[in-house]
Amino acid sequence: MKKVLSTVAALGLVAGLATTASAVEFKMSGQYLVEGIYMNGGDGGGVAVNETAGTDNTSDSWYQHTFVVRPTMKVNDKISMLGDIRLADNTIWGGQTGGDVEGLSPGSNDVYVHQLYMDYASEIGKIRIGRTSAGPYGTNFLNTDIRQNRIMWWPSFMPKPWNLLFFTAKLTENENVDGTTSATDSDRYEARLGYTTADHDFNVRYIFLNDNSGITERQVINPYAKMKFDNYFVNTELHYNFGDQTATVDYDSLAAMLEVGGKFDALTVSGMYFYAEGDDNTADSDNNQALFGTTKATGTGTGTEFEPLYILTGRTTGLLNPDQNTANSNMATAGVHAFILGADYAVSNQLTLHAAVAYAQADEATQTGGANYAGRDDEYGWEYNIGAAYKLLDNLTYEAHFGYLDTGDFFKSTATTADTDNVYLLTHSLTMTF
Repeated sequence: MKKVLSTVAALGLVAGLATTASAVEFKMSGQYLVEGIYMNGGDGGGVAVNETAGTDNTSDSWYQHTFVVRPTMKVNDKISMLGDIRLADNTIWGGQTGGDVEGLSPGSNDVYVHQLYMDYASEIGKIRIGRTSAGPYGTNFLNTDIRQNRIMWWPSFMPKPWNLLFFTAKLTENENVDGTTSATDSDRYEARLGYTTADHDFNVRYIFLNDNSGITERQVINPYAKMKFDNYFVNTELHYNFGDQTATVDYDSLAAMLEVGGKFDALTVSGMYFYAEGDDNTADSDNNQALFGTTKATGTGTGTEFEPLYILTGRTTGLLNPDQNTANSNMATAGVHAFILGADYAVSNQLTLHAAVAYAQADEATQTGGANYAGRDDEYGWEYNIGAAYKLLDNLTYEAHFGYLDTGDFFKSTATTADTDNVYLLTHSLTMTF
């Protein structure tokens, strides 16, 4: 509790100083989100999609909240300090270590500094240094809410509407930290080239990930396009992974997303297809798995920010989204083909309704040398969603969602044992922004 009060007091002190120092401007924005979640079949780590024959899964339900404060201190016309402080982060009510406000670290989902960085408007372009957001890029496909320690540079010599970005990120520092002098660091290097207008946004980036603790040298080519044509829109993104995973195994995988839609007065309709390659042989020399690993820490699954479906890509369900629960490792290895039809209807300025239907299946349901058994069915299932959002105030919105997954036979633990279990999810939330 003392640390929370100290944090609030420190913010107040900064604000007070800002009001007395004419050279410094201080402002603050943020969000408070409180959510209630119910799963008819849950196992404590997301939805339970199978069950032993003759038994019924138990349900899971809980409340959680997130409080984000984003301070900005403008030192002068050239320099600003920015931050992202989490006073709670998907914190489950009654589930905190040591009580309501104890356990002040990201691992316990309570108070910590999520981002802290400086922007410098130099003569050669904008420079950003510090712990910055590392997830958002292009569409939300494969985006995960993580952060990295970066040095970034947007050169000023690029003529508008073109833009260019270079940066390096320190992922792991081991030299002279782990008690040795061996250079076993992990680093990321990235270059982006973009073209942005009011109706079109194109960008392509090249990523080089170098892990000196092993031989891993993963490379990524990642273009995207977001386009508007009168009432219509097209969003698409592609990820191609290649390079060396080990001395004997290479990365070679593809993932892609395409969304096409249109807005007709109060009605918006869209169709989406997304794909992530699966690995049909986990024992050979090619790693064809596009969804790396299963946890948020490694930025895996289809992304924590990519939620076109409440269950298959939901933040809490532990299937394709690795946000609050570990993503399903069998699905990550098998990959995915998903087809979604969705619609949103603005009943009024306050009320918006949503509906979606989707079908999903594995790309490679069976692996040689892997956990997915021979002859496994490739169907993940059909999902149906309905939802509503009601704006109580300009900065206060209530939402309610219902999702139902008619579960496919991919989730049988073997070909002949364990039944699949159809699951449904109910959530409601209150979001306040400032």
